[in-house]
Amino acid sequence: MTWQPVQIVGGAYRDDTRPFSCQDTVNLLPLKAERPGGKSEWILRSAPGYRQFVATQNRPVRGAHNAEGLLLMVAGRTLYRVNTNKTTTVLGTIPGVGRVGMAHNQLEAGNEIAIVNGQSGYVYNTAVGALSPITSAAFPGSYVVDYMDGYIIGVDPFGRFWFISDLNQATKYSTLDRQDAEAQPDKVVTAIVYGDLVLVFGERTGEFFENTGAETGTFQRVRGVTMDIGCAAPHARARMDNSIYWLGNDGNVYRLQGNSPVRISTSAIEQAISGLNWSNAFAQVFEDRGHKVFYLTFPDGHTWGYDVLSGEWHRMQSFGLNRWRLNTLTSWRRKWYGGDFSNGKLYELDWDEMTEDGAPLVAERVTAVSHAYGNPIIVDGVRLEIDVGRADVGVSDHFCSISYSDDGGHNWSDPAMVSIGQAGEYRRTVELRQLGMTRERVWKVRISSPAKRDIIAAAWKASGGRS
Repeated sequence: MTWQPVQIVGGAYRDDTRPFSCQDTVNLLPLKAERPGGKSEWILRSAPGYRQFVATQNRPVRGAHNAEGLLLMVAGRTLYRVNTNKTTTVLGTIPGVGRVGMAHNQLEAGNEIAIVNGQSGYVYNTAVGALSPITSAAFPGSYVVDYMDGYIIGVDPFGRFWFISDLNQATKYSTLDRQDAEAQPDKVVTAIVYGDLVLVFGERTGEFFENTGAETGTFQRVRGVTMDIGCAAPHARARMDNSIYWLGNDGNVYRLQGNSPVRISTSAIEQAISGLNWSNAFAQVFEDRGHKVFYLTFPDGHTWGYDVLSGEWHRMQSFGLNRWRLNTLTSWRRKWYGGDFSNGKLYELDWDEMTEDGAPLVAERVTAVSHAYGNPIIVDGVRLEIDVGRADVGVSDHFCSISYSDDGGHNWSDPAMVSIGQAGEYRRTVELRQLGMTRERVWKVRISSPAKRDIIAAAWKASGGRS
């Protein structure tokens, strides 16, 4: 028998009919080689872990925003400025417990950062260093805000209309600068800026608006350009890679191509989220080292990530949870920072950190089905090639576990624990022998090592057995 390749790399694609496909990819990023000549065509890259940057006594982190180098964070009911020396400065109070929307404009001597919680709004003026409530009678409240051409954009929390502020005045609003759904009667859910347009999502439709330059009624609908896809939740949309990504009202995930929605979710993901609460879903993005990832978190379910670089989906999952701990992702000073959903901490993400602030960051890959078209197979061995990086002396859990299923992922063998390298080693081949007879096999690899653990390739020794 000779070693034959096993499809180890792939995205998350776990169908309800598991013998058809039970693939899963957790805390790993599928990455395709961009040039020939590598060890394999794909690898599974370790997702970045994180360590504490600042800690607050308030929870959760409800929102974060980088306003031209000034990082603001809402944790609990408190608005903080995050300082480069890993301290925070209290700036004021933002009532509520849910997510907040944040956006900023430009002033002659600084910025105005608008912060909304659904019922009310607040503005932090960097020029005077003061936080004040929006008291304009024409401001209805909003769950989300965005910025375009000097205007702060919001959506009425009852879905009646969307609106803009006065020009370069985040605290002032007019009832004359409101727009409702025009193409079809539809409740407005959210809005987001797309290039030189505003994309306004209803429950069932999407419309585009442009700045006409008029003193009132400044934004008008672009005629003849509509979508028959709405958005499922106010925060379930994000801007990335010169496009808009969102969770549609039909439970599919879309990317905007031109002015048309293109489905990027798979039937497996749509099955997985079908029974969840879509109204609480929220989106965020991560763009680093070529990866451009749209993350969609369901607080009552999982966190799914779509990477434009590979076109594959994966999951992020924190230890002891179904979802990822990170409630926010913000780029600041050429690094990425994530806010915790429960403890008020802000973390610094790091590709070389393989824990979640000291907690295990467990990577898992469940492979595609290996089979011989129903013929019996004797499995003499399986081999994995893992680039593990350098483990510190004294590290005791530099191991992986390997198990397998012969019934499409319903039942699994007892996991075999295998070392993936001693201190000072970089590349490790892991091998198991005498693994029985089967007609099909799925492999599960789990790694919780605090050092790098990129999965490069896999192979097995298998031959035909007697029926």
